[in-house]
Amino acid sequence: MRSLLPLLLLFLLLPLPSSSFSPTNYGYEFGYVPMGGIQTVVVLYNISLALGSPDMSVQQNVCLNVGGQEVFVQNVLEPLSLTESGWQTSVYFNGAYNETNSNLQGHVFNLTTTWYQQGNFTVIKFYLSNGTFKGERTYLLPGKLLDVVFSGYTTGTVVGGFGNGITAYLGEGFNVSMESFYLFNGTWYVPPIAWSGWVNTGEKAVGGSAYYYDGKVWVVFGNSTSPQLLYNVSVVVVGNQVYTFPKDSLWEAGGKYFVNSTDYVEGEVLRPVGTNYSFTLEKKYQVECSCVMDGVKGNAFYLPSPETVYVREGDRCVALYVNSSRALGNSTGVGNTTNSGVGGAVPHSGTTSPIDVSVWIWSALVVAAVIAVYFLMRKR
Repeated sequence: MRSLLPLLLLFLLLPLPSSSFSPTNYGYEFGYVPMGGIQTVVVLYNISLALGSPDMSVQQNVCLNVGGQEVFVQNVLEPLSLTESGWQTSVYFNGAYNETNSNLQGHVFNLTTTWYQQGNFTVIKFYLSNGTFKGERTYLLPGKLLDVVFSGYTTGTVVGGFGNGITAYLGEGFNVSMESFYLFNGTWYVPPIAWSGWVNTGEKAVGGSAYYYDGKVWVVFGNSTSPQLLYNVSVVVVGNQVYTFPKDSLWEAGGKYFVNSTDYVEGEVLRPVGTNYSFTLEKKYQVECSCVMDGVKGNAFYLPSPETVYVREGDRCVALYVNSSRALGNSTGVGNTTNSGVGGAVPHSGTTSPIDVSVWIWSALVVAAVIAVYFLMRKR
């Protein structure tokens, strides 16, 4: 029996089993828009992790072209509990990481990163606020600010591990919301299109999913393993008003910018700023629906072209593709038409994922091994 002791001890030292899911990032990511900053309001509701998981983080990431050099910029929140978090800023420049670290209280945070040209320097400013405390960090980099780098990178705020290249394993109940904006000409706007699931940084996560509802992206426990389209731009006409989605995104019509709504002008072209999309106004398809569509409450909606609109159904934002006139009635009944990533407030069944199953089985085996070692030692 004593000969089994070394094997049992070796068994206890084996690493935590890896998940069959590919690590990724879950959060609020978007493509090209002309911008000078990102702002995200992060609310921590539940930060449960799988047993044995490393710490997680909420990271605001962007890559800048400064004097022809790619500069990776990170504004990082490390939740230690629901009442205390670490704050780290990082700028990778000239082959080295320049970092600051501090701690603060709270579970609601405003993470903001801005950048601009000042003389021969690029100024990068980090902010973090919990409502009562506001921290600020400033970096001055020699060189001209050329642009935001989108080729090979995605910009936005995501959940990942904490520490260089670390992967976090999200646990059941995990729930973090993000409300994001980009800075253009001194004003904050909602990104016109958003995704989740693109690898945004070296720190990744497993066991999550994301969905868009009520102006926020919610990252929850789940099993999404590929990029999710959270929402896309769309247009509806109610009466003689044109309404744009998402709310608070920036649009252009007739050489002028507008937000949320504008007067209906037959044949006018609307463009969401920073995209290749355009909509030529006409009342082509009628959708009869006593509902909230694209954030607008009405009974009859007109669409200028085939498009995906977003219908509120209880606590869900349901994506509905429309390419003909139709009547939906009082209950939309479009629950099966959701895009990947646009769904209910709880886009998972609540059952334990394969990640947690493997962890719990491993934990049970470890406990059994410890008990076996204990009885073997007693017999000596």
